[in-house]
Amino acid sequence: MNSNHPNKTGLGSRIQQPKRPALGVLHLGQVQDVPLQTATSLQRGTLLSSPSTCLYIVNFCLWFIFLSQFYAFAQPLTAASDSLSVVQRVVQLYEAGRLSEAEFMALKALDDRPDLARYDRFELYRVLAFCAIANDDEVNGARHFIQALRLNPNLSPDPITWSPKVRRVFETARGEFLRITVEETRQRVAAEAEFCRKASLRSLYLPGAGQFDKGQPQRGVVYAAAFGISAVLFIYAEINLPKARDRYRQAQERQVIDREYRTYRNLYRLERIAGSMLIISYSAPFFDALWRAPAVKETQDKAK
Repeated sequence: MNSNHPNKTGLGSRIQQPKRPALGVLHLGQVQDVPLQTATSLQRGTLLSSPSTCLYIVNFCLWFIFLSQFYAFAQPLTAASDSLSVVQRVVQLYEAGRLSEAEFMALKALDDRPDLARYDRFELYRVLAFCAIANDDEVNGARHFIQALRLNPNLSPDPITWSPKVRRVFETARGEFLRITVEETRQRVAAEAEFCRKASLRSLYLPGAGQFDKGQPQRGVVYAAAFGISAVLFIYAEINLPKARDRYRQAQERQVIDREYRTYRNLYRLERIAGSMLIISYSAPFFDALWRAPAVKETQDKAK
């Protein structure tokens, strides 16, 4: 009888017993149960989401950036201070009369320190000239003065601190420097002219080739592409224009006449425009290679 009572079977089936956490499941306030592995990873992830940890990471990154920038900024300062100290030591040795030591240190600095500043190299050559003249070696003194003038063409003798002997050697070196400068300028201009002439001839054979020889690949690509596209369009118009003219003359109906006339007119305009562009794209590389000279070093390397 009890087994047929509806309240015991129906009501008991509707009542939901609270679930117990299964093995390997944690309850962390989620709506649904989270597996143990996922919940553990979420707990570990809270370390990075804490404000203090993020602040430590940001501070570490800022300090790393600051130290790297400071190191990069300190390197040029260190090199400049080293070169300045070398020049100062050489000047002090020269003023103390220790000419051989000053000359040795200056030559060693010029050979071992290619990163010396332009003014520092100029000062070292100037002191070397003084040392050579003091040792009655006017040939090397003039040679060092020429090197100093290459670095500073505005160098002029001081009538108060420079002795007459030093001024005389300097005037000789300046005259030789002017002669060398004029000769180098003449050779450079001749080399540039010869190189531009050869480059322009190459552009006549193939538009843009002279620009590649001059170290201007982008300009050469533009000229070559313009010439190629113009040539293709011009050839296309030249081939199809006679055919379009014949079709236009043989047309009988008005609609066909209008259509063939438009085709013939478009091909005629294309021929004129493509022909003009072909002439321009062929002549422009020639005059550009003939007129625009490359860099001096590039010209000398090509001339050799």
